[in-house]
Amino acid sequence: MAPEQAPTPISELSLDDGAAGAAAAARAPRWRELLLDRAVILPLLIAACLVAGLGVGLATLRQQLLDSEERMLAALSSALADQADSALAAAQTAMQATAEEIAGGAWTPDTPVAAAVLRARAAALPAARQMLLLDARARVLQAADGSLDEPAHDRADYFHSAAGAAPGSAHIGAPTTWPGHRTPWIPLSMPWYSPDGRHHGVIVVAADTALLLGGFDRRRPAPDARLRVLRTDGTPLLESEPSSGWPQRAGTLRPPTGVAAWTQIVDAPGDDGQTHGLLLAGHAMQRAPLAVVLSRDTHVVLADWRLQAWLVGGFALAALLVTTVLSLRHAREQRWREHSQRDLQRQRERAARAFAAAREGLWEWDPASERHYLSPRMRELLGFDASASAPPATHALSWPERVSQDDRRRLREAIDAHVRERTRDFSVTLRVTPPGEPPRHVRLRGQGLRDAQGQLLLLAGTAYDVSDEVAVSEAARRLDEQLQRARQFEALGALAGGVAHDFNNVLAAILGFGERARALAPEGSALAGHVQHMLSAGERGKTLVARMMAFGRTGQGLRQPYRPRALVQEAWTLAVQDVPEGVDARLDLDADDQELVGDGVAFFEAALNLMRNAVQAVGERGTLRARLFTETVEGPRVLWQGSLRPGRWLGLLVEDDGPGIEPAHLPRLLEPFYSTRGAQGGTGLGLAVVHAAVRDAHGAIELRTAPSEGTAITLHLPLPEPAAAHPAPGEATAWSGQGEVVMVVDDEPALVALLEEHLAERGFEPRGFSDAERAWRAFEAEPSLFAAVLSDQAMPRLSGLELIERCRRLSPGVVALIATAYGGTDFGARASAAGVQAVLAKPLDWAELDAVLQRLLHAPR
Repeated sequence: MAPEQAPTPISELSLDDGAAGAAAAARAPRWRELLLDRAVILPLLIAACLVAGLGVGLATLRQQLLDSEERMLAALSSALADQADSALAAAQTAMQATAEEIAGGAWTPDTPVAAAVLRARAAALPAARQMLLLDARARVLQAADGSLDEPAHDRADYFHSAAGAAPGSAHIGAPTTWPGHRTPWIPLSMPWYSPDGRHHGVIVVAADTALLLGGFDRRRPAPDARLRVLRTDGTPLLESEPSSGWPQRAGTLRPPTGVAAWTQIVDAPGDDGQTHGLLLAGHAMQRAPLAVVLSRDTHVVLADWRLQAWLVGGFALAALLVTTVLSLRHAREQRWREHSQRDLQRQRERAARAFAAAREGLWEWDPASERHYLSPRMRELLGFDASASAPPATHALSWPERVSQDDRRRLREAIDAHVRERTRDFSVTLRVTPPGEPPRHVRLRGQGLRDAQGQLLLLAGTAYDVSDEVAVSEAARRLDEQLQRARQFEALGALAGGVAHDFNNVLAAILGFGERARALAPEGSALAGHVQHMLSAGERGKTLVARMMAFGRTGQGLRQPYRPRALVQEAWTLAVQDVPEGVDARLDLDADDQELVGDGVAFFEAALNLMRNAVQAVGERGTLRARLFTETVEGPRVLWQGSLRPGRWLGLLVEDDGPGIEPAHLPRLLEPFYSTRGAQGGTGLGLAVVHAAVRDAHGAIELRTAPSEGTAITLHLPLPEPAAAHPAPGEATAWSGQGEVVMVVDDEPALVALLEEHLAERGFEPRGFSDAERAWRAFEAEPSLFAAVLSDQAMPRLSGLELIERCRRLSPGVVALIATAYGGTDFGARASAAGVQAVLAKPLDWAELDAVLQRLLHAPR
């Protein structure tokens, strides 16, 4: 009998012409190889040389344009400087002649002759608007035009620079705005002396800016050209028009020493907000320590050159690009065939290495021969010997000893759907159980090859191990179930919190009026006994409300004083009420009944969880012990969770002789939703609640456990220093108010009436409101009337924090108090931010309320 031959693997099947062409196209020669070809390099070098030559020519043309503009600006600045020198010379001559005539006694100021002389000389000076004779106190003695208003000359720089100067010395002042004229005038000044040689005042010529600017507007070479007159130290004196592009650094524009003319290019911001080059050309004056500086924006000067550069550069780049494309195409066609053959071989080698690195198996199934082809990795996944071929099967990968019946059915359905619906491929995850090996999950992906008539010729595909993915998915599913349970707890908590809030208001009224009824009932009477029973029931209801609020909250609770001894006793009573008779349960309360400040409900829940865990661990028979004690820690001590610092600590020990805790569970013991009981019970929240309560109290947890040796867990909470102890409740009973007006706001009318009655008895004037909006309107009308605001938190339309925030904004000195059972996560921080000075727990404790009012209203400020 001839041996059966396995079908040809799909990797060895021939491809049609279209597929071969696509494979060859994907393996074209690399561009880097083409760029190194001589057929490409030589044309590119020639083109690059041409482009470089064009670039040199453009750079030369640019420099020529700048040089030409420099020469033009230098010539114009020289002409403007000479014109300004001429105008200054004429003005200096007129002022000097005036001073010499006065010194020679030709005429005296404040005479008709003096007025005529000044008018004649002012009219003869170019651009002159006024000529004045000032005395030594800057008072006007004579003016060429007496109709003009005069500025304050005594504070002007031109007066002080000329006063007391040498005879014949001329001075130029800063441009000055003359009264009634918008444009500034240029003041020129020179001292004048009396015939006896004494200094008597200053001669002032006020000229138009054209005196220095000359005919720049008529000779402006371009719209962007600017003219500025500078002093020799670089200080600007005058400019043709304001320019944001002029450099602000004085050193940049300081005229060079000993140089009559200069040019330079500096960087400066242009009118478009960008930095451009600024072409400067300056020329020093001879008659005055001034320099005329012309400027033009190089961006404007080179506008035509840039257009030419873009055109030339675009043409050069286009020519270079065409040359490059043609050269690359020629080289690519030459190497196409050789590279295609080499690339095809490399792709085959890469595919083989990729499958080996990816740990994927290849499989094929021939329906006609019912034979499989399995790669070595595929045989490994299915548990076959690496050297033996797979046995025949009536369907793809259907070996009953390795794949379950359900998985084989799912595989056949997926293949049939793929063949029937002509989908691109199919994917199925099978649970494979090789003989003698643990089960594994294998994901199969494949597709079918058909003939021209659509008949199935071959099934082929890949497979890889997804056991880790399945494990992660299963873990995610379990975590999602825990999350759903947590959301159910959250919903129940929200419901419990809402019910508890409403019940708390009712309970507060019952306890408040009950206490008042007990105070009015005769001592020892039946009525007093009945009221006392009612108050006892109310206190139990208060504890129930606290538990409901603790169940409903999701963050840290309020920090209030509480007695841990009473809470431990109550938790013990609840935990051991149903323990079997074979359990020896003992509670030792060795610690004093000291008061702590924190979340008492959280401490109660933590103690109750530890005790219930111990009861469940003991079972039907064993020993259970709880002990409350205090200790003094001398040095730092590291515990299982947290550490103890030196000081006094309160400890709660809960221990049992149950089966103990396995070491494998210890690292995850405090994780939420992690339970060592599995499906037998427990939500995994108990120790997480314990940990949260201890953490919020800045405590630590000590754990001692071992299999079959029981478990002992100790909670450590820091004790306050003796000096920090709270005053006894009765210490504030002798204090009373002094008629202060206190606003009381609560949506429960009974509580408003109760608080009003109590505050009135304590010496206050209460104003009660059961509507927060009405309370705000009353406060807004008379904010100074109210000394304090006592408000509930949860109210319709306007919460207590919002009301107090408004009141504190209007009257910062008002005392603000909030009464609530639980305000939500981080309520203390939110209350402090709103301006609340004290948070009171509901139902209210009258002694605590009196003490808080005494501290906030009558404490020394």
